[in-house]
Amino acid sequence: MTHQRARGHVAVSFAGERLGRLAQAGCGRIMMPRNAGGPPLAVVLNTAGGLTGGDRFAVEAELSEGARLAMTTQAAERAYRSISGAARVESRLRIGRGCTLWWLPQETILFERSALARRLEVEMAEDACFIGLEMLVLGRRAMGETLAAAQLADRWRIRRGGRLAQAEALRLGGDMAALARAPALLDGARAIGLMSCLAPGAEALLPQVRQALARDDLRAAASAWEGRIVVRMLAPDLAPLKALAARLVGVLGAQVPTVWQI
Repeated sequence: MTHQRARGHVAVSFAGERLGRLAQAGCGRIMMPRNAGGPPLAVVLNTAGGLTGGDRFAVEAELSEGARLAMTTQAAERAYRSISGAARVESRLRIGRGCTLWWLPQETILFERSALARRLEVEMAEDACFIGLEMLVLGRRAMGETLAAAQLADRWRIRRGGRLAQAEALRLGGDMAALARAPALLDGARAIGLMSCLAPGAEALLPQVRQALARDDLRAAASAWEGRIVVRMLAPDLAPLKALAARLVGVLGAQVPTVWQI
């Protein structure tokens, strides 16, 4: 039996303050609400309501001539049970000279027997600024959800000035309950966060970032070198993780998107 699958694609480009390309197809939609006091805000929607095996979704953004842009999602993305392969999400971001992109999607929630493969590719100029965030939830605590089996393959590649600046690879699968309990892996955490800031002089913000991490209910650490800061976070649930992410966004000089649900 052939099952219907969702396909979505969105693309946006800015040159300075001018909107260039704005494209959407399939279940992909993109909105540009007013964003007083900040850069233009692009909000990505998946009208399919979630992802399951065989679905495909793609996001593209390109900035030039000193453009600034914030990108987020309208709500949490949900990966539902798969009966045929993995859902695939690909995001490609190009950040030109003197440009700034804040990539701040809301959380992704994995449901029982979901299968998700994601890839983020960033090409940025040497003097560009990129702030990227990923928040992952392994079952919602308030809903009594516990993952026994799921599959995730998540990959980041960030290139600055044509050279690889950051590479991330996360693969989870099999007995998720055992992974969640393992002290050397998740150690009981249900929510995982990764935030990266690449910009000239970004390492100078490390003391302020570490001060924002000082909370008893979270395990987090930050490192900084050569114009970048990387923060890794583990939390018992989404709420404290997202609150911390919001604080970090401010410390790094960005703004929390107005559509965020905190």
